Amino acid sequence: MGLLALAAQARSIKGAPNFTVLTVNHGLRKAAKAEAEQVAAQCEKLNLSHVTLTADAKLGKSDVQQQARNMRYRLMAAWCAEYGSQGLVVAHHRDDQAETVLMRMARGSRMSGLTGMAPRQLLYTETAPLLLLRPLLNYGGAEVKALAHEAGLPVIDDPSNDDLQFERVRWRRLLPLLQAEGLGAARLAEMAAEMRLLQSALDENLAAWLDDYASWHDYGVLSLPRADFDALPLAHKQRFIGRFVQYFGQHAHPVKQRKADRLLRQIEETPHGGASAGGLHLRWRKSQVFLGREAAACPEPLPISDMSSNLDSRFDSHFDRRFALSGTNRAKHLQLGALGPHGVAEMRSRGLSFDKAVPAAYYAALPGVFDGNKLLHCPLLSSSFESTADFKLHSIYYRGLYRDIIAGGQG
Repeated sequence: MGLLALAAQARSIKGAPNFTVLTVNHGLRKAAKAEAEQVAAQCEKLNLSHVTLTADAKLGKSDVQQQARNMRYRLMAAWCAEYGSQGLVVAHHRDDQAETVLMRMARGSRMSGLTGMAPRQLLYTETAPLLLLRPLLNYGGAEVKALAHEAGLPVIDDPSNDDLQFERVRWRRLLPLLQAEGLGAARLAEMAAEMRLLQSALDENLAAWLDDYASWHDYGVLSLPRADFDALPLAHKQRFIGRFVQYFGQHAHPVKQRKADRLLRQIEETPHGGASAGGLHLRWRKSQVFLGREAAACPEPLPISDMSSNLDSRFDSHFDRRFALSGTNRAKHLQLGALGPHGVAEMRSRGLSFDKAVPAAYYAALPGVFDGNKLLHCPLLSSSFESTADFKLHSIYYRGLYRDIIAGGQG
């Protein structure tokens, strides 16, 4: 409600964006429906657009808060993608930041975890990427609540905020004790900000190294010289693996440190081999290290006609966040999906050859055009599109993408 008050005030600022207020009813409490209706009523008084998004799946009994979080961001990301929203503003404040840092400290997080929540973050959800904006991280929870009271807006306390079965609530109860010893929310938030500055400097060094030594293949595979990769400081290699698993696997957060360390040990201990983790497939040889998409983790084929809402105009879309697709042909029977092992075998039977500069393990993750179960074409292997003319497909990689991946969408 404090954020709602600010949104109402912001409309008077020249150049301010239009806001739509999203409320998510997770279906966990009977009172939630009435609370969503109350928000809608306040938005009507403030002349702000409002939409209630309702849970589309039942949550399990364990780890409820995380499940609810994933659901609401998925629902909001889908709405934002459909209506062309440029970002989602959320009301995370300094107390939330302190709780997040404490939780991560207790779990043994290293520097990247202790940076806390970023003011700006590109969050990848099951439905679409979502740009999160957190303008209130420098304000305490009481200050945010005061914004609502000053605007005459009613505030309802969610009973789950006092439920000690949740880890965050237990840390919240401890914050006053820590404050008495000089480790309050403000100090923890300051520490997170300092960690972000330090991590940003390290990330810039790593991104500059990638600019010098890494190269993208047209197949969407990253290649690194083995000797130079081996010479990287351990902290850089850990950050590198964690972020690239996150990117290729399309996860909201980097891979756990122990998994990254396990992959690094495998590379260090064997002259050649391969391993997969969370959607990333790694291959290494005596002279090179490769990173690409794990074929088994690729999404099911998607109708090309669904890749844009306007069926009568040119379209530009992405496949699996790795390839850009554009064109005018919107035949409803055509789909775009990963070749898979059978598709690779079929392409070879047609006499088309793959670039041997890339390990064969990555071929199955290449995109193909399908008509039902029939593979029509692999656009990256030939210039002929057969019945799929007017399509263009190319890898999305660009100079600077390294920085985006290493930063994990934060900045």
